[in-house]
Amino acid sequence: MKLISEVEIKGFRSIRNCKLTDLGDFTVFAGLNNSGKSNFLRALNAFFNDQTDPETWLDVDNDYFRPDLRKKRRKQISISVKFSLPEHFKFRKGLEPVQRLFVGNEFTITKTWRRKDFLPTYYLEGEALPLEDQQKIGQFLQLINFRYIPNRVHPIEVIRKEHQALRDVLVRRLGRREREHETTFSAIKETSKNMIKGLVKHLTEASPDVKNVRLATPTSWADMVFAFGYRLGEEGLEMDDSVQGSGVQSLLMLETLYLIDRDYFQKFGWRQASVWAVEEPESSLHTSLEALVASYLSSIVSDPSSRLQVLSTTHSDLMYQYASKTVYVKKNDLETVCEPIENLRDGLDRLSREGISRWTHPILYFPLDPLILVEGKYDDDFLEEAFIHLRQKRKIRVTYLERLNGGGKTGGVDDLFGYIKNNLKVIKSRQKESPVIVILDWDSAKKANQFQKLFVEGDPFKVLIWPDLAFNPKLNKSFHGIERYFSDRMIQQAEDKGAPIFRNRAGLCSVDKDEYGQVKSILNQIVNDGLKEEDFIHAKGFIEEMLRAAGAY
Repeated sequence: MKLISEVEIKGFRSIRNCKLTDLGDFTVFAGLNNSGKSNFLRALNAFFNDQTDPETWLDVDNDYFRPDLRKKRRKQISISVKFSLPEHFKFRKGLEPVQRLFVGNEFTITKTWRRKDFLPTYYLEGEALPLEDQQKIGQFLQLINFRYIPNRVHPIEVIRKEHQALRDVLVRRLGRREREHETTFSAIKETSKNMIKGLVKHLTEASPDVKNVRLATPTSWADMVFAFGYRLGEEGLEMDDSVQGSGVQSLLMLETLYLIDRDYFQKFGWRQASVWAVEEPESSLHTSLEALVASYLSSIVSDPSSRLQVLSTTHSDLMYQYASKTVYVKKNDLETVCEPIENLRDGLDRLSREGISRWTHPILYFPLDPLILVEGKYDDDFLEEAFIHLRQKRKIRVTYLERLNGGGKTGGVDDLFGYIKNNLKVIKSRQKESPVIVILDWDSAKKANQFQKLFVEGDPFKVLIWPDLAFNPKLNKSFHGIERYFSDRMIQQAEDKGAPIFRNRAGLCSVDKDEYGQVKSILNQIVNDGLKEEDFIHAKGFIEEMLRAAGAY
């Protein structure tokens, strides 16, 4: 969910004036230590909670722009947040006057602190508000649960502090279940088991030593006075969550907070969204668990029903890979400056050159996701669109040679074979559950054995070939590659756009060899404009085969 779309910070700590635009549902701030990354999170914490750090109130005399702190000038800290409310953001009954304060679903609220002022001042779209309307702004912000999770926090302490919220979730899940004395606690145990199914799955995958996880729920009325915790089972023994490693604790914390926040939205509409500001969630994690946490954060914010947005500082190439938006942060003299990073490969290369994160081979990007490697950009665009329409059990990544190389050779089966051969060791280092799947055009079927001979059984590699029995029967052999599977609707739309496609009396379509490039380009524009489910009528069977090969169907 993308709730906060822009942030502008003026006069706060190391930030003189910085504006962030087009924030994503999972935005990361990447930079060296002491570059000022965390100050963006602290500024947002001040905006929502009036605190810079937990239990530390903002103080203009201490938190003003550091290089000008001793100068004799009027000191003012200003933080502006532009909100883009999603459709499922609702104002509960009784807040109609608050809703009427805003025009539309996009608006900017500014919060300003001045030295010696008792309270901060709110502005809406740059206009100062009377006290009554400032109170309405406060009521609006209470609909958003903002969590700031510093790097130095102990995950188990966070879970312990949330025990009452976790108990509330459990009680609501019990609903109208039978409450007699002899069945109450078995009902609690069963409900808690169902409640944390997702958490158990992620944790046992990340840490094979952990065989099971359960909430340490009460077994008698006397136990009800104690806080909840987790019990983790290993080889027939159960141990408290507090004796687990910091990595396992971190994953428990994130899963628990999401469980609680997701439940808030079902609790009388008191909360409509959550924003997490997390410092370096990869701290203390081994690489596979780091990848799991990065993938998990990406998945929970991108789910269509999600009401969560995450902003995070990081030194991790994996967090950067899974983020939807990256902001590069550095210091010029004593001032923090920032700029967006748009291109994944260029960004990773830059961060590694500057010593912020490790360098990663492009074939190892998104290590938990199967990678489909196609011959060119047009194939990539079509499959990306297809996967939107076909349900998949897990995320699949699609790429092509030009993207992997950062330019240069644009594809073709021979170039693709050369790339695979030159990067055998890298491909074989991928997890078996996340293979590289090469997709060859139907007219390259004879080359498949060359690829397969490079690998042995059990390697994370597969070759699939577009079938020659699933063509659109109205397209003759002058249509090459993936275009021969396109629907009648797409071909007609291409003709309407001026594509030089010829039809004989029987309706069979053909293209002149010299004009095929133009036809492919127009068809690709149609793909990028968005397709309909009917457009995959000829390709659907093979696309489902790809999903099965990737373990995603």
